[in-house]
Amino acid sequence: MSGLAIHQLNKAYGPVNALSNISLSVANGQFVCLLGPSGCGKSTLLRIIAGLEATTSGKVLLDGKDITEVPAHLRDFGMVFQSLALFPHLTVGENIAYPLRIRGASKEVQDREVQRLLDLVHLPGVADRAITQLSGGQRQRIAIARALALKPKLFLLDEPMSALDAKLREAMQVEVKRLQQELGITTFLVTHDQREAMTTADLVVVMSGGVIQQIAPPVEIYRSPANAFVADFIGVANLIEGDAKVGGRVVVPGGQVLIDGVAAGGKVNFSARPEDLTLQSAAGDSTVAGTVAFIRHLGSSLEVNVAVPGLAKDLIVVMSPREHLPFDLGDTVHVHVPGSACVVLR
Repeated sequence: MSGLAIHQLNKAYGPVNALSNISLSVANGQFVCLLGPSGCGKSTLLRIIAGLEATTSGKVLLDGKDITEVPAHLRDFGMVFQSLALFPHLTVGENIAYPLRIRGASKEVQDREVQRLLDLVHLPGVADRAITQLSGGQRQRIAIARALALKPKLFLLDEPMSALDAKLREAMQVEVKRLQQELGITTFLVTHDQREAMTTADLVVVMSGGVIQQIAPPVEIYRSPANAFVADFIGVANLIEGDAKVGGRVVVPGGQVLIDGVAAGGKVNFSARPEDLTLQSAAGDSTVAGTVAFIRHLGSSLEVNVAVPGLAKDLIVVMSPREHLPFDLGDTVHVHVPGSACVVLR
């Protein structure tokens, strides 16, 4: 198989399992985000792919070849760390040329590649500048250029944009995605930023506690979360538990929700995204009654929290700011929860 494949990989630090039974297949040219909270094992997995950490068990294969024991410097992978790890005593050009120089490339080849890579990251003419003269975003681009100098088989990014301000981070996300598409290079990005993963990745790997929770394209992760953790971690989700009755009725605190295909008997856990819910003044076939507890204007949207007795958390409804909100704090409302918007969770 062409691409990267990981088979039943485990990593333990003494009695602590950092990674448990990780299996993953990635086709050449895909952009993959390893997404999860701090301590979930995503950076450890990236370091094992890079050859910077040894596995406890399992295999890593590239284009069908077992590279589990291949040292990092022989894998021909490019990596950008969170700290960027640029050399402050070297110029921009010398930083980019460094991996070429230690591989014995001629000065002519080094100079040519430096110019090519600076053009690629839209920073022509800065080869002679000191690293300290660059802004955060420019340093980020130089670190990327250096990682690409050896034309790597894989491009590995370990939360390199976490230190940037929000606007610059979004601009760099676009730049990284543009570069990846232009070069067609298989890329792994470690992040805890959901927005970053959703806007850049072809494939998202959601992790928690050293275990993969779901692997899917961003839209599928958002619209069809595999379990309660994924639903709650990705974006905002209303998590509701109820009792399944005949005819797809799920009785919940404050009312009932109609969900096709739900078998009668037992408890049902499901999620519904805030933008799929609506507010109305009267009860309906698939509504939950509560009171308006909080209203928040977010510029591009209006967020309404509805407190429902018996539910641990408020239901959240997101509306367009152009919509008229005929309710005030403390008013009784009925939240319409369409069954088509509900995802039954494991």
